[in-house]
Amino acid sequence: MLLSIAAVLSLAGAGALYGLLYARSLDYGERCQHGLVSGGGRLLETGASWLPPDAWCRFEDRSLSTTPFWALLLFYVLLTAIVWSVTALVRVLRPRPDPGLDWQPGHSAPRW
Repeated sequence: MLLSIAAVLSLAGAGALYGLLYARSLDYGERCQHGLVSGGGRLLETGASWLPPDAWCRFEDRSLSTTPFWALLLFYVLLTAIVWSVTALVRVLRPRPDPGLDWQPGHSAPRW
């Protein structure tokens, strides 16, 4: 029960953070191209990624991004928690049989 709660909460947290970061990066490239974002120098390129949701603008002097480092760290921590929770939940719900020594090749029960 605790594992399923952890899986659902981490999934909800990652989904909410993904939605927030995605909404924040929607029109960032367009704003850079229209000069609404000042980065120092001439605009070289804009880009976006979907995992994690991020948009960036590269200027001559520096690059600007919509996603701060702490948000990227939190996003990957939540994704890791989802994978761990779901894996543990699957192992609890569908345990593998304990094969013992007879299962391993070369290890059979002694024959007297």
